[in-house]
Amino acid sequence: MTAVDWPAVRARVLALLERDPEQGTTAPPLTAQQVAEAEAELGAPFPPDYRAYLLQVSAGGWFLDELRRTEHGWGWRNTHPGAAPGLAFIADRGEGAAVGLALTGPRRGTMWMDNRPAHAEVYPLRTEDGREAAFTEWLLDWLAHAEELVGATPEQRGQVAYCWHMGVETPIDWCPPPAPR
Repeated sequence: MTAVDWPAVRARVLALLERDPEQGTTAPPLTAQQVAEAEAELGAPFPPDYRAYLLQVSAGGWFLDELRRTEHGWGWRNTHPGAAPGLAFIADRGEGAAVGLALTGPRRGTMWMDNRPAHAEVYPLRTEDGREAAFTEWLLDWLAHAEELVGATPEQRGQVAYCWHMGVETPIDWCPPPAPR
């Protein structure tokens, strides 16, 4: 895991939300005890960078689904049907699509897209150099793209979304699926 200044990431998230309230809100960070309880109940320790995010930045609520305890136990705000084994779907993308974080196995800590309504498989999200993206890379990539959109009109946001879909200045979780074999 690359060293990350998590307090600076929190400051960027809070500044973004202050400048662009349309982004929503974010929950406060969790305590170490809460994270440990969630890991125990969910059956897997979180990758170190996601754990650091939960402890120092936020439990989610803006860009990430909020990890929270309800009367039913620990889980993420949005549930994703047909979850893949070993993946925690931590970001809902609407219309049946979600972004997952691998919690177990040799790809632990990498990010995955489940866009089965549009594509037949769950596939890893990749960086520009083709590596599977880690949680921190994915988060910081999205944060940088969101900061660029502060103050944009709906039309400008639509143009950016169009460009992302076309593969121009693509945030990590807009990467296209792997080519057919």
